[in-house]
Amino acid sequence: MASRKAVTPVPAQAPATTAPSVSVHQANLPEPLLLDIPAAARALSSSVWTVLGLLWNSEIPYIKVGRRFLIDPADLRAFIARRKEEAA
Repeated sequence: MASRKAVTPVPAQAPATTAPSVSVHQANLPEPLLLDIPAAARALSSSVWTVLGLLWNSEIPYIKVGRRFLIDPADLRAFIARRKEEAA
């Protein structure tokens, strides 16, 4: 018959502090020259499908390098400015 050992409870630990979303190393990096579709979606706080729709409707210009569609961050800013003007 196997003997059972007493299990001691593990004391609760204080929650670990969360690291900032941007590390020290990333804070000093320059803005990328071009964004891929997932990065553009993050920049616009939208989905990849939303960005693809904007590209297909020619609302945001892009360049194609190989099979990748790349977007200039300045074009995203211009798109946002146009949408703000339309809303005003």
